[in-house]
Amino acid sequence: MDNAKTVYIASDHNGNAARAYLIRLLLNQGYKAEDLGPDYDHKADYPLQAKLLCETLAQVPGSRGILLCGTGTGMLIAANRFPWIRAGLATDRATAELMRQHNDCNVLVLGQWRTPLGQMDELVKTFLETSFEAGRHIPRVVALAHLT
Repeated sequence: MDNAKTVYIASDHNGNAARAYLIRLLLNQGYKAEDLGPDYDHKADYPLQAKLLCETLAQVPGSRGILLCGTGTGMLIAANRFPWIRAGLATDRATAELMRQHNDCNVLVLGQWRTPLGQMDELVKTFLETSFEAGRHIPRVVALAHLT
């Protein structure tokens, strides 16, 4: 299966229910879902789970990931510390679409406490099916990797 059809997914313990839900959703939509954990009966710190996903994406060019925690904020902060990651927190369809079109985001961040599971369906679908517009956005995206 090609990298575009493989989605890496990780959460802390506050995102476990959404992670399980989204893995089933991804599989039903024909994606390969690579579950990076944690075990469902263990607590996990969001910075470590974000690091695991981000380092995995570095090894698989063109891949995408989904990170989940309670609000999404912790995962967003942690993921964007890696220069090859462009993570965005989506709470509506337009944001999920624009983060791909304009920012070429490779990680979707969702908050289990803030976004109903049924709404996550549309956000994940939009994130995975929307292409980067390139063009005028390329210099900005390139600049993101060089800010540190």
